[in-house]
Amino acid sequence: MIVGLQVSKLAIASLVALLCSGCSAVSDGKTTIKPTAMSSFSADPNAEKGTRNNPISLGKSVVVNDWKVMVTSVNKDALQEVKKSDAYSSLPAANERYVMLNVKATYVGEESGEPSSDLRFKIVGSSGNTFSKSCGFTSDTFDQNGETFPGATVSGNLCFTVDSNQIAGATVSVQGDYSTEDRKFLAID
Repeated sequence: MIVGLQVSKLAIASLVALLCSGCSAVSDGKTTIKPTAMSSFSADPNAEKGTRNNPISLGKSVVVNDWKVMVTSVNKDALQEVKKSDAYSSLPAANERYVMLNVKATYVGEESGEPSSDLRFKIVGSSGNTFSKSCGFTSDTFDQNGETFPGATVSGNLCFTVDSNQIAGATVSVQGDYSTEDRKFLAID
């Protein structure tokens, strides 16, 4: 019984020490907790290829959900291109930019596929936020490609509204359907 009580006290003391590792006393005797920085994203060439820490290079392909996918080019400030497609499109907010990707995909499955329902694209900003909001209407939209049979290639543009302070170091997340099991990351730089 005494051993159990001592273990409980030790566990409580350890928990308090852990919780207060970022604490400091201030002049009025109160203890405040100093927030610690969350671990941030950093590139790691030793990480598995196609992960967020080691994304597939721009212009290189990766297979996701029966599709061989490649981002061929990136326009990190596509406002003028969006305006050419639709003069009435709204402007991004002051802290946002339109980021346009040109995507090429080849169907490598056995039956047929439809890129707009088989693949999900998002921009993952340098701070880890995801951006999937469209820029609005753009010409040559990737999602307008229909049913595609084995060996056929489709291409087009995808445009996202992204926080301007997260564009540098951002990646493209590509996954099949709504599952993240086969998700891959592609660089935009």
